[in-house]
Amino acid sequence: MRDERTKIGPLAAGFIVAGNMIGSGIFLLPASLGEIGSIAIIGWMVVLAGALLIGLVCSRLSAVCPNGEGLTGYVRAGLGAPLGFQAAFFYWVSTWFGNVAIALAVTGYLAALLPALKVPLVLTLATVAVIWAVSLGNLAGVRFTARFEGAALTQGLAPVLLIAVLGWWWFKPEIFAASWNVTGRSDGGAIVTSLGSIIWAFLGLESAAVVAAVVRQPERNVPIATMGGIAAAGLVYITACTALTGVLTAEELRTSTAPFADVATRLWGPVAGSLLAVCAMAKAAGTLAGWMLVGAETAEAGARLGLFPRALSGINRHGAPVRNLMFMAVLMSVVCLATMSPTLGQQFDMVVNMAVVLNVIVYACACAALLRLSPGHLVRERWQHVTLAGFIQLFCVGLLATMGLQSLLVAAGLLLIGLPLYMVRNVACGAPAHPAAEPPLASDGQEASRP
Repeated sequence: MRDERTKIGPLAAGFIVAGNMIGSGIFLLPASLGEIGSIAIIGWMVVLAGALLIGLVCSRLSAVCPNGEGLTGYVRAGLGAPLGFQAAFFYWVSTWFGNVAIALAVTGYLAALLPALKVPLVLTLATVAVIWAVSLGNLAGVRFTARFEGAALTQGLAPVLLIAVLGWWWFKPEIFAASWNVTGRSDGGAIVTSLGSIIWAFLGLESAAVVAAVVRQPERNVPIATMGGIAAAGLVYITACTALTGVLTAEELRTSTAPFADVATRLWGPVAGSLLAVCAMAKAAGTLAGWMLVGAETAEAGARLGLFPRALSGINRHGAPVRNLMFMAVLMSVVCLATMSPTLGQQFDMVVNMAVVLNVIVYACACAALLRLSPGHLVRERWQHVTLAGFIQLFCVGLLATMGLQSLLVAAGLLLIGLPLYMVRNVACGAPAHPAAEPPLASDGQEASRP
C-alpha cells in the first residue's frame, strides 16, 4: 500500500490532466479548423461541455471501481473480458494514428524553418524519418524518454500561452468575421463538422481517474482535478485558437503547416516565428517519444498476458520494448504513407479522425460500464449515473456520426478483426471464449493520456 505522504492532492492531479491534454494536438488544430472558419469557436464550447461530462463519468468510475486500471480496465470490469479486450485493442490501434498526427506536428513546424518540406511527398517522407528517429531514440530506455519529454514540456507550451495572452493585442474583428464560415454549408453543419477534430485536443481527460491510486482522498479529489484540469485546458485552447483566427484568415490557416509560428512571424518578425517553431517542434517530438513508448509498452504488457503475439515481446538492456517499438514504427510508417494528402491539415484530419473514433468508442463503452458497476442499492446515485451515462453515450454517438463513413468503416473492420483475435487468444490460453463480467485484473492494455 502506498504511503499517504507520497500521494498528490487535487492541484497536482489537475496539472496532470491539463498537462497531458495541452500537447501537440493544439499546434496543428488551427490549420485543420481553417477548413471550417472561426465559427469553430462554438464547436470548442460544445466539446468542452461534453468533455467535462465525460470527465465526470471517469471520476465516477474511479470511485465505484478503484482497481479498474484505467478506462479499458473499467470496461473489462463492467462489461466482461471480451469487450475489455476490444477496448484495449481499439486503444492500442488508436496510438498508431494518434502518433502519426503528433509526428506531423513535428514536421509541420520543421517545414516553417525548411520550406522545401512543404511539398506533400517530401513532407510525408520527412514524417516517416521523424517516426524512425524517435523510435530509435526510445531504444535508450524510459529514463532517456522521460528526460527528453520533460525538457520539451516547458518550452513547448510557450507558443500556445504566448499567443493566448499576447495575440489578443493584434486581434482584428474584421478578419474573425470574414472567416466565420468558409465551408459553404449552413452554420449548424459547419459546427458539427468541427466537433470531430476538436475532441482530439481533449483526449487525455481521464488522466486523474487513471492515476487515482496515487491521489489523496480520490473520491473527493479526482473529480475536482478532472473538472479543473479540463476547464483550464479548454480555456487555453479557446483563447489561443480564437486569437489566431483574428490575426490570420481562414485561408492562411488552412494552408499553414505551423499556425503559431506564422502568427509570431506576422506579429514580431521571422526570428520570433523561428523560435516558436523550434519550441513547438521540440514539444511535439517529446510528446511523440512518450506516446510511442506508451503504445509499445501497452503491446508488451499484452504479450506478457497472452493478448498479443509473444514474438513481438523483447526488452533490451536499457529496458526498452525493442521489438514492439520497431513494429509500431512500421505500422505508423504505413499509416503515414497511406494518408498522404495535398495539405498537412487534410492529412492531420484523416489520422486524427481515426484516433478520435476509436477513443470515443472506448468512452461510450466506459459509460455502459458505469451503468453495470453502479451500486443498485443506492437509488439516487444509480439514477444520477443512468442520466449521466445515457447523455454521454448520446454525445458519443453524435460525435461518431460527424466522423465520416470511411473512419467508421475502418473501426468496423477493426471490430471484426478483434473478435477472432480474442477467441484465438482464449483458445491459446485455454480460457473460455465468452466469460462473464469479471473483477478487474491487470489491464489488457493500460492506457495513458494523450498529450
